[in-house]
Amino acid sequence: MSKKIRVISFDVDGTLVDQKFNEIIWENDIPALVAEKKGWDLIKAKDFCLSEYKKVGDKDMRWYDVEYWLKRFNIPALAIDIFKKREESIMVYSDVFSVLEKLKKQGFRIIVITCMPRIFLKEKIHRFDSHFEKIFSTTSDFEKVKSPEIYLHVSEIIGTSPSAILHVGDHQTLDYEFSIEAGYHSLLIERGEKTKEFSISNLEEMFNFL
Repeated sequence: MSKKIRVISFDVDGTLVDQKFNEIIWENDIPALVAEKKGWDLIKAKDFCLSEYKKVGDKDMRWYDVEYWLKRFNIPALAIDIFKKREESIMVYSDVFSVLEKLKKQGFRIIVITCMPRIFLKEKIHRFDSHFEKIFSTTSDFEKVKSPEIYLHVSEIIGTSPSAILHVGDHQTLDYEFSIEAGYHSLLIERGEKTKEFSISNLEEMFNFL
């Protein structure tokens, strides 16, 4: 990997923060509200919600938007209120703080590129957001999910060649393939069991490529 890398870009879910918070919101709290609204049991409501999420898919910005789903299901609730109730479920991976500090000491610029809407993002990273020079929410800032064009646009905004940026994320298409197509360096993070040659299992392994 190029020694000219000057910027490290991170995804958030599955990269910096685990998925438990998401799972609770999408698979429990929203279905519970749907169950109450429709008079269903939780299992039926969960099956219904998961089916509806699947129809939209994670390459559509609506998939990430809790407010959209509350409106779609005609639920009179605010996303921020749901998030606040589950804030204690947000778990930052144990390697995040030390790796961010190490990158900062080594002089790297650090940014975030995520599809997560800002209303959701704020709750996730408020404990360490001061480490980032820029935080890009593609759905909030550009009304799109990640794409090669978005990655190129971000590189233009921060005034850096794509070849000087390393992106790290957990989605093979949105994080790895699209950033590579844009000219970034990229690593896929598979926390737990690695299944691909181009992946890492924790953030510390990233330094082997810098």
